[in-house]
Amino acid sequence: MIHWMLASLLLVAAVSAQGGADWPCYNHGVRGWRYNPDEHLLGPSEAVDLVELWRFPRAGSDARIGVVHATPAVVAGEVYFGTATFPAFYKLSADGELLWRYTSAAASKVRPPVGAAPVSDKLRGAASEAGIFSSPLVHDGAVYFADTGGWIYSLTATDGAERWRVNTRGARFPDPHWNNLLMASPIFADGKVVFGGGTLEQAFAGTSDYAGSTGRGFVVALDPNDGAVVWKHDVGEPPRRFKSPVALSYGWGEHRFEAGPATSSVWSTPSYDADTNTIFFGTDVNTAPRQPTEGDPRLHTEDSCAVRAVDAATGALRWNTQLNPGDVWTNAMRAYDPQTGRYKDGSVGDTPKVVDVEVAGVNVRAVGVGCKNGGFFLLRASDGELLRSTPLYTGPPTHPPAEHDPRVLALPSPIGGLQSGCATDGKTWFTNGIDAVRLGTLRSYDAAGQVPTAGRVTATSLDLSEERWRHERPKIPEMGGDGVPLLRDVGDVVASGVALGNGVAWFTAVGSGKLVGVAMKDGRVLCERELGPVFAGPALSRGRVYVGSGNTLFSPVPAEVFFPKRYTGHVHCFGLR
Repeated sequence: MIHWMLASLLLVAAVSAQGGADWPCYNHGVRGWRYNPDEHLLGPSEAVDLVELWRFPRAGSDARIGVVHATPAVVAGEVYFGTATFPAFYKLSADGELLWRYTSAAASKVRPPVGAAPVSDKLRGAASEAGIFSSPLVHDGAVYFADTGGWIYSLTATDGAERWRVNTRGARFPDPHWNNLLMASPIFADGKVVFGGGTLEQAFAGTSDYAGSTGRGFVVALDPNDGAVVWKHDVGEPPRRFKSPVALSYGWGEHRFEAGPATSSVWSTPSYDADTNTIFFGTDVNTAPRQPTEGDPRLHTEDSCAVRAVDAATGALRWNTQLNPGDVWTNAMRAYDPQTGRYKDGSVGDTPKVVDVEVAGVNVRAVGVGCKNGGFFLLRASDGELLRSTPLYTGPPTHPPAEHDPRVLALPSPIGGLQSGCATDGKTWFTNGIDAVRLGTLRSYDAAGQVPTAGRVTATSLDLSEERWRHERPKIPEMGGDGVPLLRDVGDVVASGVALGNGVAWFTAVGSGKLVGVAMKDGRVLCERELGPVFAGPALSRGRVYVGSGNTLFSPVPAEVFFPKRYTGHVHCFGLR
């Protein structure tokens, strides 16, 4: 009994001494690093003994919750998260017990099945029923999050009581749009809560039923007390009806646009530099072209597939640096233009991470960011000038790929490259990668062989001059069967955010459904733990790793096979016994 009490007191003392060890938002902190510098309990020597301490709902329970697609927030050991299917928001105690559950009066009340009830394909629709695909922000006794129904919420952290909610599709919101939604996670900057959002018009623009796009990506700053809009920054000029339609073709037929230009949603969770009061974020593709003129035949705008810096006080644009020009694309189009050799859908969903780095003997404040074109870019924070970048793959969409620089971090495609969740400890960049170069890029929409071929995590020096190591995920020998196509040698992609702390890099592997820990120093695998279908990335706090499970993303066949699905989920807590 005395030994047990002494151990408990030592644990309490250790936790109390690490007051900054929380993981209160998607990237852990406003600089976007995804690094917990106050994690001191779970290092490389301890990670090998990692076990699951609890899961919610409990194993064997009849309770069900929706898919957890985003990194949970963890504050004082308590866990906050939302669900993408059967939308609800939850708070758990430090031992995994439900403290409260919130469902919005504005959202559809779709409840998960209970007991052994089967989960049919009809439940996929729940993912569009105002699902929560992003991480919450827990700050100063309040919780902030948003959903795909276009709503932004604030709750009281103690009891889940609603403080306020804002409808980005409603008349009171500046320049509202019927299709507004939010999938980027919020941050707290300059006394305001900052969200990124926009539309999902890329899913249907350029078709006979929807000939154009009328929405724009945006970043909005709200008063944390009442949700009032302090400022809203729209990406690009307002879309307008064209004088004459614009027709485009990349190989999947002709696509007609009657309105534009448009930029899709801001998927990138913003970052913040308090020293200069600047907010940084990435932008998506042009989901509708601009009207070309005799003096300017360009179809794209400079706002698409770019990194932008805005004044945190006013939302005014400070600079814009485009990383992937010429990217006018929707899901109805082929994602590769053989005439130009340009890959489409090369958006910037990663967070621009604020660092101080020495480049060519000069110390500079910079932002580092991954792009779906497969490159990682280092930009000067003051003016957006491109300082350095990793090489890009420019060969055709073949497998095996054409000969290319071995330092290419990932191959481009609509689900390839560097999606989001790259990380740094201020000394090294850690990038997640997806090789699926044939997906969405072949001449036919339903061409065979559109499977991911590889996934990896790579460590690169802060100035991008040296690759330190790369961890290649083993191929999955077989996936599918039982009524779905049988695929072999499928790449185990790394799509989730990487979480860093105490010498360990944590991430999830989508194909194999595993939580993986590797040594930050050399990429050596320390542990792998089974999760089942997963797409979310982990959080790291006080010797514990928290990760959500379930997966609804990329459902068309054959993606149904190589991205295993489950329309309900769990939150898992791993640690030491």
